[in-house]
Amino acid sequence: MQSVTYFYREPRKTGVSIEGIFRLVKDCLKGKVEIKEFYCDPALSRYQNTMLAGKHADVINHITGDVNFLALGLRGKKNILTVHDMGHYDTLKNRSKLHFLIYKLFWFQLPLKYVDIVTVVSKFTYNKLTEYFNFPEDRIRLIYDPVKPIFQYSEKTQLHNVPRILMMGTGVHKNLNGLLEAAKGRNVHLDIIGWPSDADTAKLKDYGIAHTLYSKLTDEEVYTRYKECDIMFMASFYEGFGMPIIEAQSVGRPVITSNIGAMKEVAEDTCLLVDPTKPEEIGAAIDRLINDRGLYNEVVQKGLKNITPYQYEIIAQQYAEVYEELSRL
Repeated sequence: MQSVTYFYREPRKTGVSIEGIFRLVKDCLKGKVEIKEFYCDPALSRYQNTMLAGKHADVINHITGDVNFLALGLRGKKNILTVHDMGHYDTLKNRSKLHFLIYKLFWFQLPLKYVDIVTVVSKFTYNKLTEYFNFPEDRIRLIYDPVKPIFQYSEKTQLHNVPRILMMGTGVHKNLNGLLEAAKGRNVHLDIIGWPSDADTAKLKDYGIAHTLYSKLTDEEVYTRYKECDIMFMASFYEGFGMPIIEAQSVGRPVITSNIGAMKEVAEDTCLLVDPTKPEEIGAAIDRLINDRGLYNEVVQKGLKNITPYQYEIIAQQYAEVYEELSRL
């Protein structure tokens, strides 16, 4: 049986998307691959965690994301690095040149010297990795993120009298402002998971937009929000993948998403695609789904077909094949 150690960032109560992905993979590969886990210690420096990671090196080591620098402590071993997105890299270079150079060196330039295979979760990230760092394409594997099995289909027989639109996340790149401008003057209710900025909160009040705010939800509570909503909104300016698209489609809800980057890649023709910089396009997409039940049902059915490649059994098998490939090197 192959032996692999997963290397994670420090334990956390929220924002555990990476950990959730690889726990699914681990559970699915039980009895086929022996998987151990290493978590960074928040009480230690990055240097100390890097040295500690080296002491836990296995036959195969998989850095699961967000702690790329750990590869420096695993030099000489068989290593895999998963890169989920390049969003922080792309935005940091416009904010702080010094921080950008440090991040570039310790998250990418040096770690990439000590890994054998990089897995990416979208062709969008694949292209950026090769463009920015000229990383050999024959050492990159495209493996999508898996959808959690809790997100099961739930038929929507009738829309709410005041249609409910769900939005996941409130960072600037999520484009809450675009949704608020689109919702202005429309009879809709926004379910927002996250912490809107003071400016967005003021706009919600000024525009008189009906809304409910949620935070720190469990998977079960998120599933409830998907079931309760009529439309999922994810027209972000940037995403490394866009898992809420697949989750909403799994539950049977139509999605409005961006016509750019990884979102367009994941959605293809199974969502309503909009320019995220144009609230009028977002508003028009909302109106189309609310007023045309035939279109609504068509988008739902396309979404249910789109989710097949993202089933966790398929994703786990793809990782198993990478481990097998690496074991032969």
